[in-house]
Amino acid sequence: MIKTDILVIGSGFGGAVCAARLVDAGKKVSLLERGPWRDSESNRQSDLPQQGVTLQPFPHGRQLPSHFLRQVSIGLLNGPKMLNRHGLFDLSLHPQMSVLCSAGVGGGSHVYWSMNMRPTDPQYWDNRAIGLSAKQMAPHYNWILAQMGSQPLEQMTVAPNKIDQALAEYPSLNTQCEQPALGFRFRGEYSNHGMLGDAANHKVGLDEQLLLPRLSQGLTVYAEHECLTIRRVGAYYHVHSVDHQKQQDKVFVTKTVVLGAGVINSMRILFRSRQVGGLTGLSALGQGFSGNGDVFALWRAGRDTQDFRQSPPSMGRFQVGHQPDAPFLYATGLNILQQIPLLPTMLQRQLKHWLILVGMGQDAADGNISWGQHDISLQFEQSKSPIFKSLYQSLRQLKIISKRRAWFLPQVPMTVHPLGGACVGINEEQGVVDGHGEVFGHPNLYITDGSALPAATGTPPSMTIAAWSSHVSQAILQKLQESNE
Repeated sequence: MIKTDILVIGSGFGGAVCAARLVDAGKKVSLLERGPWRDSESNRQSDLPQQGVTLQPFPHGRQLPSHFLRQVSIGLLNGPKMLNRHGLFDLSLHPQMSVLCSAGVGGGSHVYWSMNMRPTDPQYWDNRAIGLSAKQMAPHYNWILAQMGSQPLEQMTVAPNKIDQALAEYPSLNTQCEQPALGFRFRGEYSNHGMLGDAANHKVGLDEQLLLPRLSQGLTVYAEHECLTIRRVGAYYHVHSVDHQKQQDKVFVTKTVVLGAGVINSMRILFRSRQVGGLTGLSALGQGFSGNGDVFALWRAGRDTQDFRQSPPSMGRFQVGHQPDAPFLYATGLNILQQIPLLPTMLQRQLKHWLILVGMGQDAADGNISWGQHDISLQFEQSKSPIFKSLYQSLRQLKIISKRRAWFLPQVPMTVHPLGGACVGINEEQGVVDGHGEVFGHPNLYITDGSALPAATGTPPSMTIAAWSSHVSQAILQKLQESNE
């Protein structure tokens, strides 16, 4: 058994932020991450290689076939199947909503489009739980935006293919809306930093920004350690995990657990823990699941002279038409083409004119996550959320506007922004955690990732998850201080 003061599970926006803030307050923190440290410029230049840490590659070039997927799960069929423990993505397939999420120290910051935004609704946090409000959360947004070096895209005049430039020939598209700020270093390189990871650290990653600097200040990171269950034993929690490097089980003992492993993995941990008797209650577990209105499409928007492979991680967003309530479509070029091995030159020339589009919006967040014999199951009906009809209509209108079809598959729902399942609420009938992120009926067990969010954000949720995690960290510190007085 390994004893630790505070144990954080997960190193994405939910885990890394809370760990960093606790360390900054002088606490000793251990962090479990199921994936490896990645082979990025900042990690290579750190002390990690000298400490014997093997940095694992992103799925670039010849590494793409072997390192793209880590594991795949198909509904309730015997649980997840590990393909390569160093792979970048976990794919969870379900008939009504499939989920793609990343693994590795730094979590989703490696693969997201660097868009740093607040929720669509300015009052998102109001009337959710005691001790929680939009005003109270504002400093936490400010903290993470400063940490990520967020810069408004409109002000980056040197960036190529910003959305107003890329779509200038389509006046019926509104590109003059407020654009996302980006956690991106605008230093003249605008390719190979997209969804397959950024080895050159153009994107601001959580591993380099929040975790590496704190390894000498009280933070210990256990990479390739996957949490399986949490068991409450008196005033302590026994966290059972597997060390994938040594292929052995480990048990961490602590009084304070922070669960920030991402929605899919946190749900697995909580359901499995309840199934084996490690945790009790949790009557609202699995409720309030949302895909954040995610819809994906491909669209040949460019002229023959336009090359969208050169662009920031996000080119920005636009609306089809100029109605203020029209949904937003977020765009990026296929700046990962050079990372795909053996891709014919002719095909590269064709694809450079294409955009990846992601529609987002506030869905009903009325889905459900349940537990079968071996794994979770997701239930989510798109027909109950009007945002999907609006997004599909916008995508269909692109063909009328551009004479080129936007390709999408409404019958294959997918999200990269799963939310909910352990929502914040006023009581245990309405939620899993209270306004401080503490699980009802389980003192000193906290949830800091997107599973605690009470509704779809309608925008990229990373900053809202991070702000929530920061908020919970301060509640933990306050409780620790009171217990020592």
